Amino acid sequence: MKSESQLEKRQRKILIAVVCSYISSAEPVGSRTIARKYDFGISPATIRNIMADLEESGFLAQPHTSAGRVPTDKGFRFYVDHLKHSLQSLEHITSFNIEDILHNEAEIGNLMKKTTDLLSRLSHQAGLMLAPNLKNTVCRHIDFIKLNNSQTLVIFISESGHVHKRVIRLGEDISQDTFDQMSRLITNELMGLSLTKIRSKLMDMLSAEKIKFDALYARAVKLSQQFFDEEVDESELYLGGTFNMMNHPEFADIEKIKALFQAFEEKRILLSIIDKCLEEELEGAKVIIGEENSVVDMQDLSFVLSSYNYGERLLGVVGVIGPKRMDYTQVIPMVEYTAKTISRLLTNRIES
Repeated sequence: MKSESQLEKRQRKILIAVVCSYISSAEPVGSRTIARKYDFGISPATIRNIMADLEESGFLAQPHTSAGRVPTDKGFRFYVDHLKHSLQSLEHITSFNIEDILHNEAEIGNLMKKTTDLLSRLSHQAGLMLAPNLKNTVCRHIDFIKLNNSQTLVIFISESGHVHKRVIRLGEDISQDTFDQMSRLITNELMGLSLTKIRSKLMDMLSAEKIKFDALYARAVKLSQQFFDEEVDESELYLGGTFNMMNHPEFADIEKIKALFQAFEEKRILLSIIDKCLEEELEGAKVIIGEENSVVDMQDLSFVLSSYNYGERLLGVVGVIGPKRMDYTQVIPMVEYTAKTISRLLTNRIES
């Protein structure tokens, strides 16, 4: 069986033509279609023989009900890997819209939702965004808000503007003025630290001599430790436009679409795919095709993902999910440019 590097030039051209035709039509592609659409200067019979060779090599498959052929995951992978040099930049088409829509969104949760909605609208697929992970961001501010005599709301604000809240039960009645002092004290101690360093710092503070004679200090440290010791939702995933999947013929089967939507509901499944992707350093967009992910109910899909960053530090991931037949020439630069825009917006926010 031939590898990608062993394909002859003519075979590569035919394979790319088949993939392009299948992307636009969603129908198995025959040799006459290729001969009619592309001026390769060879007969349909020669094209048919080349397509048969590509099938034997695992790049194409022939559905039982059709004389035409469709790309396999291996065929799509070849296409995507050989596409990047010809990708057009979408900056002149969509940059104004992306920048304009996202720029004035102050609340990070709304920014995430708007981003996924925007990507789903532009791509006609599902938009995805992984919010800044607490492990990858640092503390900007901590607030304590009195709810009643026995409860306080602890609010952690990261440098990227992401807000994490938790209600903590109290063993005593504490005034809001005292909470404000505690907030200033603990913010001064923890500002600029990552989640791991915060937990380590709080352990050091708990064992410090000061905690024995400074009641305000002791309250602030113990309350903060209670907040950070509990399970923190470190990975918040936003999805938009999943209903677009119903518009694709690949998901016309009701059982298939039900299984897909159940998988979408299990966000930990999506997180496992994204986390595996993040084990590698992302340069530009990462494309995961079909069985390259291990989740059976999502093996009719492709993921186009790109990280957004603050300097060298990864904050999160933005992307598009759709059928393997998606228009990669549009989706890849769209995702890459959106990631760059988010990086720019959050960097400005962090440094302001």
